[in-house]
Amino acid sequence: MSAAAGLEKRFGKRLLEKTELRGELAYIVAPEDWLRVLSFCKESSALAFDQLDCLLGDHLPEREAAPFEVVAHLLSHTHGHRLRVKTSLAEGQTLPTVTGLWPSAGFDEREAWEMFGIVFEGHPDLRRLLTTEDFEGFPLRKDFPLEGTVGGRIRIDLRGKI
Repeated sequence: MSAAAGLEKRFGKRLLEKTELRGELAYIVAPEDWLRVLSFCKESSALAFDQLDCLLGDHLPEREAAPFEVVAHLLSHTHGHRLRVKTSLAEGQTLPTVTGLWPSAGFDEREAWEMFGIVFEGHPDLRRLLTTEDFEGFPLRKDFPLEGTVGGRIRIDLRGKI
């Protein structure tokens, strides 16, 4: 069974959109389905997405209702295929952590929180990594000021932060 067939059979219309580019499949899901879909991707032997390649955030302010996007890039070593699962968030909306599925998500979720302000509920260690504790704002948001002092600074010494 292909990844598309397995996901579409299990979730049907809960998969809001499907795209395929250069043989790589991507689905958009609602935030409330985020953890359910990713759990199925990992735990289903038919899909076997055993590796979270990366998880990232993005800020798209032109989408006023849901300006944030979170993307999980998955890899199945068993079947040799990749999958992207995306969801859109409103300002202040949270997502459950996926560190219980893939512990490596911890670092990526910390970065998405620090750079965009996306909160992952249940994250075991959601604290700043690349900026100082007194840093104000989220440096990868499109509305972050390009000039002037906002508070804090970018860390260059990462000892004790990882």
